[in-house]
Amino acid sequence: MNLKRSVVLAGLTLLSCSSPMKIMTYNVGVFGKYLEDSKPLVNRIIRHMEADIVSLNELDSCNRRHDVYQIEELAGLLGGWDYHFTSAFPYAGGAYGNGIVSRSPILQRWSIALPKGEGSEPRSAAVVETDRCILASVHLDHKNKEAQLEQARILNEWFTERFSGFRKPVFLCGDMNAVPDDLTIAELEKVWTLLSFNGASYPSRSPRKCIDYIFRLTSSRKVKVLAGGTPSLISIGAGHTGISAIPIFDASDHLPVWVKVRF
Repeated sequence: MNLKRSVVLAGLTLLSCSSPMKIMTYNVGVFGKYLEDSKPLVNRIIRHMEADIVSLNELDSCNRRHDVYQIEELAGLLGGWDYHFTSAFPYAGGAYGNGIVSRSPILQRWSIALPKGEGSEPRSAAVVETDRCILASVHLDHKNKEAQLEQARILNEWFTERFSGFRKPVFLCGDMNAVPDDLTIAELEKVWTLLSFNGASYPSRSPRKCIDYIFRLTSSRKVKVLAGGTPSLISIGAGHTGISAIPIFDASDHLPVWVKVRF
């Protein structure tokens, strides 16, 4: 490679690293809370929000409830995005769990099993590395607060051991089933910095609880938050009829949460 081309490529890499990145976390409720299939609407929401990477909670995979690989279908609607799915537990002949869709290729994938509390469901975290970041999608226990707290401790330990001082930012996203003043959030904030705003994200049709979050591992590369929010309505082009407001609450019983960051 000649010197001129090397300089150009280096410049493009720096430009890519300095350009803003939009992260979204979305509990999509197996794309079936209010609509028979909300994947087309979720696709439109992600596209309109111009998200670069999306954490997804409550996904079905080839089970009797939804005999399709839901994350693969959404990735296809997005134009062939890369994806990673992690099963939390077997369900109805298939699986149920969390996933991530990414505009950029996924370089590495991990799955973390989280402990199950008494009377609760097993939980998991899906983790990916792209050229710009590490990102995890997690859905914490909703019944047993002690199990939820233990899951937070395991996440803290797993990420600190592997990615403390990492040259890329490390993000933790998802439905924590905990409000901002819960012990679980305090536990996470021992090693994570909250990036998202404490806006109500659940239930979508009359939001009153903040339980969906985006964090950055404090010891990983720093980012600057440029914007963020929890939208309840967005305007999407509707062909020749112009712009129409699409109610996001039709897509799931949670609202999406997003942040725009610069490295």
